[in-house]
Amino acid sequence: MSNAWKACCRTLALLVAGLILLPTHARAQEVKSLDWTAFSVDARLDSTGTLLVRETQTILFTGDWNGGERRFDVRKAQRFAFRRMFRVDSLTGAEIPMREGSVDEVDGYKMAASRTLRWRSRLPTDPPFLNTKITYVLEYEYADILVADGAGYRLDHEFGFRDRTGTIANFDLTLHVDPVWRTPPAFTGTFREAVMAPGIGYVVNIPLTWRGAGVPSAVRRSPPLAPRLALAAAVVLILVLMTMQFLREESALGRFEPLTPIASIDRAWLETHVFALRPELIGYAWDEQAGAAEVSATLARLVNEKKLASRVESKGKGWFQQHTLHLELLVPRRDLQGYERSLIDGLFASGATITSTDEIRKRYKSSGFDPSAIVRRPLAEEFNHLPGMASATTPAPRRWPLTLAVSVVGVALFVMGLVTRPADAQIAVLVLLIGALPVFLVTRLLAYVWRRRVVRPELHLLEVLGPLVVVTAVLCWALATGAGTLGLLTLAGASVLVIAACRSLLNGSRATSTRDRLLWRKQLASAREYLRAELRKPAPALDDAWFPYLLAFGLGRHVEKWFSAFGGAAATRSGGLGSISSRSSVSDSGSGSSGGSFGGFGGGGGFSGAGATVAFSSAIGAMASGVSAPSSSSSGGGSSSSGGSSGGGGGGGW
Repeated sequence: MSNAWKACCRTLALLVAGLILLPTHARAQEVKSLDWTAFSVDARLDSTGTLLVRETQTILFTGDWNGGERRFDVRKAQRFAFRRMFRVDSLTGAEIPMREGSVDEVDGYKMAASRTLRWRSRLPTDPPFLNTKITYVLEYEYADILVADGAGYRLDHEFGFRDRTGTIANFDLTLHVDPVWRTPPAFTGTFREAVMAPGIGYVVNIPLTWRGAGVPSAVRRSPPLAPRLALAAAVVLILVLMTMQFLREESALGRFEPLTPIASIDRAWLETHVFALRPELIGYAWDEQAGAAEVSATLARLVNEKKLASRVESKGKGWFQQHTLHLELLVPRRDLQGYERSLIDGLFASGATITSTDEIRKRYKSSGFDPSAIVRRPLAEEFNHLPGMASATTPAPRRWPLTLAVSVVGVALFVMGLVTRPADAQIAVLVLLIGALPVFLVTRLLAYVWRRRVVRPELHLLEVLGPLVVVTAVLCWALATGAGTLGLLTLAGASVLVIAACRSLLNGSRATSTRDRLLWRKQLASAREYLRAELRKPAPALDDAWFPYLLAFGLGRHVEKWFSAFGGAAATRSGGLGSISSRSSVSDSGSGSSGGSFGGFGGGGGFSGAGATVAFSSAIGAMASGVSAPSSSSSGGGSSSSGGSSGGGGGGGW
């Protein structure tokens, strides 16, 4: 044999020896698997309906597993308790108790909040497993897993678990049923499967008949039908009576009186009911609030009275067009009184006679500026001194103490129900916090809005009563069908809370004005509807002097829409900017228009000067809105996820 051949043989021998002597842990790391060579379940359904389970798993580990894992699927309103865990000695068969609380040492186990049990089988410094069998025993119990099935009950439970990647071989289940339960004739209590592939569990579904006295203590069942129906009837009756009383009181105040028909409104009617007062006061009377509309009306009136001159600069086109209002004071400040003087002092710098939207924003950038605050109190005081508009001399009855008392009773009953039947908590609290409470908060806001309505209030009342009817219907359905199997105290607490919520919503919807105020607001609402209807016509019967009133009624956007649709044609027909002369100018950066007539209302009815008034309406609204004070905010969010009628879950290693 040549030396080359000998060297080749030696190299081959060393390679074979290396493969044979390759460390066991290195080969084990190449493959990581976990299967069950045996899975035995010994379960007992006791006389209370509690299922006691002793689960023996023989796991075949290969790879660097830390240990085993068992995930328990606990459904709504069920109760679960893990008792203890053992490891079976492979030589003697003795059960060695494992230690609860930590998985940092071998034979330690811990149950996480997600019902996931983990135990330690190997330390990170130990060699990986290679076809290593370890047997573990788990003891746990379920309560409230039987479901009512007509006059009887039903066990629908998954023994074993389907959420796994390994295969279970030699599955064996023995189910003992206490004699107090009658089982089907074919029931033997023993079940076997040779092999169960991943994704396959073992479900036992059998009907049961209770033969004991009373009812089993560990089984959820709805209260008797009679008290549930009585509770539903009481809720409906109380809600109907409260709603009828609310409607009677609101009707007596004139809330549901019809508006004056538009066909009955003419110039003489408007002169009597609207134009006899300043536009900003009419705006306040219309909704009993002072905001940007009232400020716009005041400025427009001052321009119309030649106390101010206006000029509008427009930049950009389409959606990006911006209008800047320039005002010039034409009279000495001492000639202005009350809120007019205060408003001018706020808009114009000290000693200045010219201001603009941009100048105001710059001046109040760090402090903010709310023109509405200047006119709010004076307008309210003047409104209250009008004939018949004084506030009610008799204070409104205090309704909140009774509502609070009813709420306290409802909460007390609800809490007592959860204490006596803890299993109710998951369903009841979920429905209350995720369902009923958000609906109540949104509807409470709608009730506040409806309280000020005078136009079609009966239609908008559905926005308040609609969600309440839905919640009441759901409650009555739950009471009638026993859905959720909630206890009687929990159901009673929920019913009283619905009554308290209804009372709170109705109280929040009640008008705070006197009958005279409401009826006058309805007259003003009729005038507003008339003006809005005219703004839908190509040639509306409106005058220049009415423009401040349109702003006071919050119809500035309707004016803009009219000019966008009909302004050009109207200007051609009328032949100019209106009967009142106006001044206009053009700046280097854009186009401008101004005028005492606001460039749009012809003296003989009809419109003219389309571009001027649409720009003025937008620009004056921007100035009247003021300047917001600097502020900062932050927000955050998050996400969550979740995954037979009982039992199941998952298992494996980690």
